Amino acid sequence: MNATSAPGDTPALDPDLVLDTLLARGYREMAAVPCSYLGPLLARAARRPDVTYFPATCESEAVSVAAGAWFTGRRVVVALQNSGLGDALNPLASLCLPYGVPVLLLMSVRGEPGTRDEPHHDVMGRTTARILDDVGIAHAWVPADSAGFVRAVEEAERAMDASRRAYCLLIRKGTFRDGPQTVPLGRSVPQQVPGTGDRLSRAQAIRWLRERLPEEQVVVTTTGLTGRELYAAGDRPTHLYLSGSMGCASAVGLGIARAGGRPVAVFDGDGASLMRFGTLVSVAASGPDLLHVIYNNGCYDSTGGQPLQGPVPFAATADLLGYAATAYCAAPAELPSAYGKLMAQPGPRLLEIKVTTDPVPAPRVPLALPEIATRLRALYGSPVTTATAS
Repeated sequence: MNATSAPGDTPALDPDLVLDTLLARGYREMAAVPCSYLGPLLARAARRPDVTYFPATCESEAVSVAAGAWFTGRRVVVALQNSGLGDALNPLASLCLPYGVPVLLLMSVRGEPGTRDEPHHDVMGRTTARILDDVGIAHAWVPADSAGFVRAVEEAERAMDASRRAYCLLIRKGTFRDGPQTVPLGRSVPQQVPGTGDRLSRAQAIRWLRERLPEEQVVVTTTGLTGRELYAAGDRPTHLYLSGSMGCASAVGLGIARAGGRPVAVFDGDGASLMRFGTLVSVAASGPDLLHVIYNNGCYDSTGGQPLQGPVPFAATADLLGYAATAYCAAPAELPSAYGKLMAQPGPRLLEIKVTTDPVPAPRVPLALPEIATRLRALYGSPVTTATAS
């Protein structure tokens, strides 16, 4: 990557200046898949009445929406994280590039060489620029100063006008001036004190279930706070904490459950479930003995509380798709009967629990990722050699 600002530069970008610069060039809409690095920008976009904020369920959807808007003469900027570049490549490579649809990408970069980040970001961190080069998408780092950002957008515009190809502006952690990262009230779920009133926090719901699930039960968690909160509730070798692979927990759980021999549960988030909503069809059709738990708070809690598109009836949808049993819990008092009903029923079951947002992040899981994988595989009688695990 040919960086125009080095890691450690003092961040100075005002999110409002970024949005004003984009608005001046006709970008009145933003299709976004949340990332904490982009949090201040997304929060401002969601608050401003002159910006239409579109919370996409996945990166390929965001790119496709922007491409569709281009056909109508509108400009939509796409905000995403480089971990989702692989998902975005499908419409970029098969729609935008061959059809000559220029899309402007604002991409946060996780796992950049020389920086400290979660290990699941390492691969994309060191290959993002190479992937963009290979598919023919020009890119540049966003400088952490106002004048530099304006110049970067101007250069992106010139390149897109000349080539009718997508252009990617790469963004480092801390590029944006600190500010509120949560979306405004009215565009997300009401903020509540966790665990008070008539709703549980996700951490409390996780702890409640963990205390009741059999010790031999495999539990696959989605990335982010869900896995951290399960670890904080008490680690077991049957726990598979996904650090990354957002949206894939239900498919991983399905793959494990098809082996039989052990009960399997998936602890999922509402935003993560929407990313791969089609997996619900596969689970229902395959009929494994699988408990799918979706903690529903209407937002992407791990990245700053950005909103989902709208209320999603997960339990009702799973029932229509053919799950063996479903249950919906809107209050703590409903959880015991719902749990008892589902655990008495074999086959695929879905438990949707309405939870509060959690303002305090849980500590990260301290285990090495290969260690987590190896210990679970060993429970199935398949030890992993060092060469295979590395």
